[in-house]
Amino acid sequence: MNKKLTPLRLATLVTLPYVVVYCPTALAQMQSIAANSGAQATSAKAAAKSDKALTLTLVGVLVNGQEHGNIDALYESDSDSRYDNQNNRYYLAVDDLVALTQVSFATVYRQDHDRADSSHKDAYKVSTPIGEAQISADKIVSYRGKSYLSLGTLKKLGITADYSQPDLAIMLNMGWRPSKDTTSQTNGNTPKKIPIDYYPSRVGLLGLSFDSSLSASESRSDQNKAFSTDRQMYADIGAYGYAFGGVWGINARGYDYDSGSDYGAGSEDKQPNRDSFGKTALDGFGYLPSEWDDWEIDNLYWAKSEKHLATRLGINRPNSLGQGAQTSGSEFTGAMFAYSNQDISRHLSYFDEDSRSLLQNTSQDYQHLRGIGAAGGVAELRISGRPVARVQIGLDGRYEFLNLDVSQLSLTDTVVEVAIYAYPLASQPLDIRPILLGKRRTNAATDELIIEGGIGRTGNLINSDARRAINNNDNSDTAAHLYTEYGVNNRLAVRGGVNTSIQSLPKDNDSISWHAGANYSLSPYSNADISYANTPTQDLWQAQLQYQRKKVWANYQYQARQYDKTVANTSVQNKGSIDRLSDRRHQLLLNYSPSDQTNISLNQYYDDLAIKKPNSDDYYAYTSVNHRFNEALNAGVNWNSRDDRYGYRLTWQDGYNLRAKDNATQMAGTRNTIGISGDNDSDTLSLRHQLDNWTSLGQSISRLHENNNILYQGDISHRLDASHVLHNIGLGSTDSSVNAGYSLYDGQVGWLVDWQLSTRKGIDFSLGYKHRYVDAVPSSRYTDLINDGSFISERELPAWTQNNYVFAKLSFDLFKAPKQGLKFGNYPRQSAGNVVVDINHHADSPIDHDSMRFELDNQEFKASLLASQPTRSQYLISNIKAGDYTLTMDSKNLPLEYSTGELQTPRIRVSNYAPTSVPLQLEKSYGVSGRLADAKEGVVVTIYQENKLVQRVTTGSYGYYQIFGLSPGTYTVQAKGYEAQKVDITNDFVMQVMLQPTPHSATQ
Repeated sequence: MNKKLTPLRLATLVTLPYVVVYCPTALAQMQSIAANSGAQATSAKAAAKSDKALTLTLVGVLVNGQEHGNIDALYESDSDSRYDNQNNRYYLAVDDLVALTQVSFATVYRQDHDRADSSHKDAYKVSTPIGEAQISADKIVSYRGKSYLSLGTLKKLGITADYSQPDLAIMLNMGWRPSKDTTSQTNGNTPKKIPIDYYPSRVGLLGLSFDSSLSASESRSDQNKAFSTDRQMYADIGAYGYAFGGVWGINARGYDYDSGSDYGAGSEDKQPNRDSFGKTALDGFGYLPSEWDDWEIDNLYWAKSEKHLATRLGINRPNSLGQGAQTSGSEFTGAMFAYSNQDISRHLSYFDEDSRSLLQNTSQDYQHLRGIGAAGGVAELRISGRPVARVQIGLDGRYEFLNLDVSQLSLTDTVVEVAIYAYPLASQPLDIRPILLGKRRTNAATDELIIEGGIGRTGNLINSDARRAINNNDNSDTAAHLYTEYGVNNRLAVRGGVNTSIQSLPKDNDSISWHAGANYSLSPYSNADISYANTPTQDLWQAQLQYQRKKVWANYQYQARQYDKTVANTSVQNKGSIDRLSDRRHQLLLNYSPSDQTNISLNQYYDDLAIKKPNSDDYYAYTSVNHRFNEALNAGVNWNSRDDRYGYRLTWQDGYNLRAKDNATQMAGTRNTIGISGDNDSDTLSLRHQLDNWTSLGQSISRLHENNNILYQGDISHRLDASHVLHNIGLGSTDSSVNAGYSLYDGQVGWLVDWQLSTRKGIDFSLGYKHRYVDAVPSSRYTDLINDGSFISERELPAWTQNNYVFAKLSFDLFKAPKQGLKFGNYPRQSAGNVVVDINHHADSPIDHDSMRFELDNQEFKASLLASQPTRSQYLISNIKAGDYTLTMDSKNLPLEYSTGELQTPRIRVSNYAPTSVPLQLEKSYGVSGRLADAKEGVVVTIYQENKLVQRVTTGSYGYYQIFGLSPGTYTVQAKGYEAQKVDITNDFVMQVMLQPTPHSATQ
């Protein structure tokens, strides 16, 4: 089998005869090299090398698997067994090494030597992209005025060098990719600052939101009292965008409430005044928001973030980043800042019109993995055998993986390993090492310091009403807080904070509250947390221990509280003369899953309270068991010892059976659901039948234990296909349904009807009406909630509280994509920047792919199509980290007439939130291809336009040539010894242009 000869190997073989001719001359001159060149050996070892049989030989070079032509390498032909290793016989010139790998050499002199004397050098300091190393002078071999290094020595620089005898080439493998563009570097290897072509937009809108509701009800708070009519209206309007390198948001809320009695109390024999209810409800639809009673600016802010620091101005709310016992400040108007010595962006809140805080509690456990490996090699992180990350091993042999989010891993069944490779392209690892991890409950990564601070005045000072109240009562205090969290190592994280705006005593506005805590990972399966908080009125202690394996989860928590007597409810008696009270609680939560079908939980509590509720036990428990028998049947039971309450449920669903519909290809599903559930108050049997994909029927029967009354409920739900209607007005696909139902309880029939509309464009609308409809079986448990004025959900109200109820809700979101108008839908949240590439092209060669590939500093990104017009297309590259980049367009996505020309590579700047608009102009270019009639290889073919040289190429196999990047026009293709050919390029490529030998050259 013949080995394939690459162009590099062919060039090397062709040149070998010249090397053979040159070798005897080189050997004859070896004794006079030092004298003739002035480059004596710098040590005894270098001199010994000079005595060897050193010859120059032409070899090929491959860098990270790519061919880089040929070089002259120094070869030592000594047959001594000590040098049987081929890598110690070949030497690479330092100049070639610098050019191929872009490392740099600097001479290091001993302090007792004169630097002017170049013959006395102690060592060389070599700078590489992965670190610095020193090579002693005796490792350098001088030959004919040039310095050489053996291939084996290059390993100290993080370069794996091998000589391949079959390829006649030196293979250089390293953990970095040498840049092809050296024009932006100075002589000192310092990159030049490239000017920016396009900057981010300064001010703009990102999105709008609107949320409103209207409800009118005719109800009574007691079965023997009169009905009254109430109307409530609510609206929430918000906007957010970017400005001056940051993001801004504003939110306004409006309220209106109207209440009036339809008739006097005690008139039990009168019927409800339905006209009054109807008028009240209809008036609400025509009542303009500008006429509402109350509007307020609920939120207003501007925030900006960089790599380490973030700031926010406006209405702020400190975030409770920690856990356990802590003190959290109240809302204030002022300034906040946050700092991370690693990266603050991963801790930031999502900024929109309703964003309230600067940081969010992410509960991310970022850890660092550090180790020792082969210098210049590669470490590969594997999760359950799957490679997830690679890092370069430094010249000191150290490597580290930064910010592995351990919170996303299940350590009970996940294997974490690190594989060590000699170089990036190595196929087999040198070693595979298991890694033992533990979980911390923290926001700070290992070695990360997080700080959040703020100062201002308590309350929302943007509202005029709030300002007037503060001015009249003089009750606005200075609000200041500081919180810090630090990841000490992969096991331990500590936290603490102080603030001035929490639980201050009425006459002590300057009181300071503080808290501290620590979290420690005891093992891969356990975690411990301790914390303490001190306020002007109480002290809080908390300790927590958590254990988790594959089937068992356990959590023990201890809480202790000491508080002033004045904090307790004064209505509670028998507090005695003690001024300081103490509470203690023990909590043990257990969860056991013996299989995928069964889950058992037991929560136990023991309270030792200074003020106890009457007839309450110190110990109580809650337990539940859930089991899935098969795909159709599942059940669950629970019990609470405190109220001696139980609950149960049993649900059965048949399989989803497909059947033909109207003898057509459309398939509809039929599903039956039967459920039995109950508790101390009632038992319910429910049935639901899915007629097809659009319609379902439901029926339920409930029995009240207290009086054996029966509640009947039924409904029909039908989905509407309104997509063809709403799609025409730009709302896209929708989910619309109409529901109607009835209830029968205590001889009284109620009914309801509603319509719900939801679109994928962010629009939601619902409209409904209820008349004496019973949502829940009435119970004496609701009486206390209603009589004491507590708020409960409308769905939980018993039957006799409501006669008529109408509601309407409308909400939608609008977003503004870069360089686009407002559109319905949710804006994709992101804290990074984005790039809008505005491509101008010719109408007869459009660009309308759904996606396009671009590169930012040689890193590939996928862009999505924003808009397409006959001569213009826009693509969005999202979630780009702030910084400066060179934008390159991937020509593979382009039509051939665009891809053959030179594409623009602008330098752009990206900032968080704001888009950077980059216009690109694509011009058509074509080409010429053909061959020489005599099929000669290596002949130079030139192309001229108006006697001006345009391009020069060399013929390849069988005399073929190709010339690209030519604009329309008339050209002349010629080669020495061949007849010239005129070529006209209009709007296509010109093929099969054959050059005939001239008569004179043909006769020769």
